[in-house]
Amino acid sequence: MLSLLMLFPFFAAFIALFLQKEDSKSFAILVSFLILVFNIFLLFNYHGGIAYEFSLNSLIVNFHIGVDAIALYLMLLCSIMIFLSFVCLDIQDKSVVVSIFLLQFCIIGLFASLDALLFYVFWEFSLIPLIYLIGRYSDNYKAGIKFFIYAFCGSMLMLLAIIYVGFLYYQSFGYWSFDLLAWYKSEFFIPESVQNLIFIGFFIAFAIKSPLFPFHTWAPKVYAKSPTLVSVMLVSFKMAPFGFLRFTLPLTPDTLNHYYSLLAILCIVGILYAALIAFKTKDLKELIAYSSISHLGVVILGIVTFTYNGLSGSVFYMFAHGIVTGGLFLAAYMLYKRYHTFDLDFYKNLAKTAPLFSFFFAVLLFSSISLPLTISFVGEFLILQGIASVNLWYALFAGGVIILGAIYMLNIYRNMFFATSEEKMEKLILKKGEIFVLGILSALVIYLGIAPSAMLDEIALNVNSILEVMQTRNIAIENQKIIDDIRGF
Repeated sequence: MLSLLMLFPFFAAFIALFLQKEDSKSFAILVSFLILVFNIFLLFNYHGGIAYEFSLNSLIVNFHIGVDAIALYLMLLCSIMIFLSFVCLDIQDKSVVVSIFLLQFCIIGLFASLDALLFYVFWEFSLIPLIYLIGRYSDNYKAGIKFFIYAFCGSMLMLLAIIYVGFLYYQSFGYWSFDLLAWYKSEFFIPESVQNLIFIGFFIAFAIKSPLFPFHTWAPKVYAKSPTLVSVMLVSFKMAPFGFLRFTLPLTPDTLNHYYSLLAILCIVGILYAALIAFKTKDLKELIAYSSISHLGVVILGIVTFTYNGLSGSVFYMFAHGIVTGGLFLAAYMLYKRYHTFDLDFYKNLAKTAPLFSFFFAVLLFSSISLPLTISFVGEFLILQGIASVNLWYALFAGGVIILGAIYMLNIYRNMFFATSEEKMEKLILKKGEIFVLGILSALVIYLGIAPSAMLDEIALNVNSILEVMQTRNIAIENQKIIDDIRGF
């Protein structure tokens, strides 16, 4: 079943090559809807643990796939945003449809991978359609080149880390293995000093793609200058935070614990830095981009707490961030399509000229600042709760910086929707497709804000499994230290 879901967009991309230009959008909407339905079906039939597992051995890469609830929800996020983007955006070229379906194939494959090399193959291959879309349709192709250089360098470090872990496995058991489930077993002991090297390779790769301060410099221009479809995809595909959960937490817990304070400070500084720049920008798309970087710092901060609440909140917040920030990018596109500018000073008194749009934008924006009873509030609250259980001061600093984000977002909303202007703006009347898209996003924002247990209960077992692997590896390291002390090392 999982293999069918993964191959569905691949074959759809192949078929799209032979479509007429005018048929591209309807085909994209139909296929993306079927993929979404298939994804929901797999989620409803998920009953815990690693499900839909399939393995096919080969000489180079073992095709071993399977999913837990975390992977299924992140796949669902991708499927939702791709479907809604196709409904909302003007698709003029079938090459866009081909690229997005190839990208979806890579992302589903990455989330499903239970083999480290297979994970890397999908990680690297996903760059191809992204770079094509940025290079062909971006207003600033240099931003795409910068993104490629950053991502490729990070990928090389990740590959070295994967090969090194495989070599360690060979030293321990006499044969090479890149199977993640085998790596998680307590019998596979990784010394603390070796964990440091592995951590560097994985951390830099994931920090670049997150993007996490100070590896974020490629992101604002790529988000702001790329086509809206690319911007939505970049905030919806949580490849890097997922990588932290799959690799850095289970394999290098001692290193993460040792450098927790440094990582927490980096996240907090990143949240503050992006929020301050967002406060000064005059471009709507750049504002959303910097806001996104700030929120992703919150996600990583929750991950490095190593607490149940912190990890649960981070996974929930990943989903929330994709829905809310992706929705804001789509809303910005709706404005640009009518008025042909992202200049914030241009937009005034939209509450009068676009009342329905103002309501939907308010729902997304209030969720972005984590208003209670919205989807983002749940994740952010759990993350801060997890941080506070480790270090209260970090939680206070992070909470204070998050309040700064609320100030600039509310200020922007006031200026755009309620400030008066002498120039009369043309009325904005939403199309049926746009109402459908904003309605679905708003419904998700409110429903999961009111009933978060629908998702949190599903991911609870998987979060506990990650924590158990970390605890087991830490116990093994402590036991080894005791043995080394007895031996006189």
